[in-house]
Amino acid sequence: MALYDFTRLKRLMIIYRVVQVALLGLLLFMAFNFQKLFALMGHPALFTRSVLAGIASQMVMFYPTWLLAKRDATVEFDSSQTGLTGEQLLLLRRKRLVGDLWKLCVMGFFIVFILMVPDVRKARALSTVLAASYFAFLLVSLTYFQSFNYLSKRKQAEAA
Repeated sequence: MALYDFTRLKRLMIIYRVVQVALLGLLLFMAFNFQKLFALMGHPALFTRSVLAGIASQMVMFYPTWLLAKRDATVEFDSSQTGLTGEQLLLLRRKRLVGDLWKLCVMGFFIVFILMVPDVRKARALSTVLAASYFAFLLVSLTYFQSFNYLSKRKQAEAA
């Protein structure tokens, strides 16, 4: 039976909980601002459409996000095993870097997409696209952090 030191993993889970709270606050703040913007434009139904589009995008991205969280949780769990050799640590570091690269690519996609949306003054529908992309990014991020914490807790329970 392998011995584990979950200190790093528990700290990471606490950090992810704090990030979840911050992202949830940002989601509520952005929803309030977009709802106010759409009400001022005279089209409050666009807010509902943008929320539904954000949720639909999050549902499409749920499985890939869950797979990435599962992979990262497995890497962190494996790295918490005591007595690893230098080769094993190097392999785990490479896996961590690949996971970080995937997260950076997804975040970069959303950032570039949001920045490339033309100004709202040009077309009313573009504000819906902008709001939906904000909501999708925040929901996908929350999904990743929640999945990571859930899978990490489950792996810790299985090891105990």
